[in-house]
Amino acid sequence: MNFPLTKSQWSAWHSDFYKSPHNRLAQNVCTARDPINVCLRSLADLSAQVFSGEKTWHTVDMQGKATTGGPGWICTGLDLLRQEMDRKVPLPADFELSAAHLFFWHKLERCNYFLWTVADLLMQCEPLDGRCFRHFMKNAIPDGGNWQMFVNLVKKYGVMPKKCYLSSQRIRNMNKILRSKLHEYASKLHAQFTFNGNGKRLPELIHSMIPQLFNVLSICLGEPPEVFTWTYYDHKKRYQSLSDLTSVLFYEVMVAHTVDVDAFVCLGHDPRMSSSSWTNYQVTHSSNMIGGELHRYNNQSMDVIMHIIVDSLAGDKPVWLSCDLHSRLSGKSEPLSLKSHKFDLVFGLEVGMSLSKAERLLYKDSRRDAALLLTSVGLDPMNQPLQFRTISASVMGNSSSSVSINQAVEDGPKKEELKSSKNRAISMDADWLREYAFEIVVHEKFVPPNVLYASRIPHTKELPAWDPMGAFLK
Repeated sequence: MNFPLTKSQWSAWHSDFYKSPHNRLAQNVCTARDPINVCLRSLADLSAQVFSGEKTWHTVDMQGKATTGGPGWICTGLDLLRQEMDRKVPLPADFELSAAHLFFWHKLERCNYFLWTVADLLMQCEPLDGRCFRHFMKNAIPDGGNWQMFVNLVKKYGVMPKKCYLSSQRIRNMNKILRSKLHEYASKLHAQFTFNGNGKRLPELIHSMIPQLFNVLSICLGEPPEVFTWTYYDHKKRYQSLSDLTSVLFYEVMVAHTVDVDAFVCLGHDPRMSSSSWTNYQVTHSSNMIGGELHRYNNQSMDVIMHIIVDSLAGDKPVWLSCDLHSRLSGKSEPLSLKSHKFDLVFGLEVGMSLSKAERLLYKDSRRDAALLLTSVGLDPMNQPLQFRTISASVMGNSSSSVSINQAVEDGPKKEELKSSKNRAISMDADWLREYAFEIVVHEKFVPPNVLYASRIPHTKELPAWDPMGAFLK
């Protein structure tokens, strides 16, 4: 079918548009202001429609401040470890774990993973214009990651205090250099494979490439110290100094004996007809480490997931949440709510309300893209969740601030951002969480036995790397 637009159609639409005083007013306002913010409802208007009864709040006893200085998925993971650490070991109020430390090793491991995966794809005769190869080239050196990537890094490289490794966050141009070199190296691997007709010389080439990429990372970020000294004032203001520490030793002594990262369970919610509940899914090429775990989750209904979230928060344990913040229509709306905007008043039509959660996944209107740490839940008199709060923001280089949740930072936060960078709670309605939450990571003791058993079954169904449920978190 082919029906091109005609001048007569446009003339009729033009005439109808300017006959409406409402359209003229909306045009005047929206050409001078952000059209999405124009549709934002006032707090007074929202408050008139929210639950007016008394809420019962369950709040995790959080200590310290949110982790900063790295991607949100690393910072949120370290926040989770930090809270578990503080239960047994009193730490300084300003203590943070170093996100930059894990970020450095994430980049190096991802470079190595990229080159060996390219060699593997060549050995499998994957065509260069195949979807898998094209997707992998597009996502050669991402800043983003997932829970399994975080676990891979922590178990291999440990953790260290932030003050022992402060790194520059000027990574945009570094990424350009690394991406360019990785594409170049992929071309060389392909040429060698084509010339030889086999992959015998590929390992030799890869071993010569990795040191060059390590040099780029070390020059741009500075290499994390192999041995360090940690000095601090404890909660009683006494000076402490611990020397000859390594990141692995620090992890084993300060973290591993109080929290086992393998005791956390990853549960997802994929409502598409192609996905089955109680089934384990694994995303191909979703790791950052050769020999590391791939992204894997057990698919459950939102009713099950909401119940587990409430139980965990009521049990004084925070919950890792993977959700879609990119689809949030306005950076100024708080709490995150399905009712935050009135597009029909300005445009005469609804926006973002017609598609179901499954349809948004199918038509690429939504995907998991951010990691947050849930710390509070407000319940109604029937113990049903109404609202959640979180301290973490999925943003590079910023602390927990709902003002700049989606803002990417290249050279660090601006002065006006620093002024508002205190830990402020980000609130979200339970209805919003149901629609835009796709995954949680929670301690196994809060997972019902039947769900825990299903998540531990080795058998998995495979999802392609480009599936929205495998999208990297910022």
